[in-house]
Amino acid sequence: MLSIEKEAELKKRFKLAGVKATQKRMEIFHTLVLANRALSPYELAHFCENDFSLSIPVVSIYRTLDLLVSVNLVHKLDLVNKYIACAHLECQSHHPHSQFLICNVCQKVTEIHIPHTITNELSEHIAKHGFQLKSPQYEFQGICQACSS
Repeated sequence: MLSIEKEAELKKRFKLAGVKATQKRMEIFHTLVLANRALSPYELAHFCENDFSLSIPVVSIYRTLDLLVSVNLVHKLDLVNKYIACAHLECQSHHPHSQFLICNVCQKVTEIHIPHTITNELSEHIAKHGFQLKSPQYEFQGICQACSS
C-alpha cells in the first residue's frame, strides 16, 4: 500500500496529466517508478503481486499502461516491448522527442533528448529516401558502461 505522502504526490501528477487517480492506476505507476527499469506488463503484474500483494489482471495493466503512455507519464519501448516511467516527471513539462538507450546485457534504459536540430536533420534525410517517420521516438540498443567493463 502507498504511504499517504506518496499517494498525494501521485494524485498530483495524475491531476496535472489530466488522469483520474484510481488506486489501481497509482499502484501500477508507482510500481513502474520503483522498478527503475523497463518492465513488460507480465513483469509488472508479478512486481505488483510481490511488492503490494496486489493481483492485477494483465489486461488491466495493458489498459492502464496505454492510458499512462497517452498522457506521457510512461513510455513504451517498442524494441523490447516494455514500458518505463518517464525520467522527466519532476519538470512537469511535455517532452515530445524522447530517445532511449537500451543495454542488451542488463536491460538498463536511459532516457535522453537529442537536440531538435539533429532529429530534424535526420527526418529530412529520411524523407529524401521516400519515408516519413511515424514517431520521433528513437531507441538505440547497445551495451552500457557498467556492462562493457
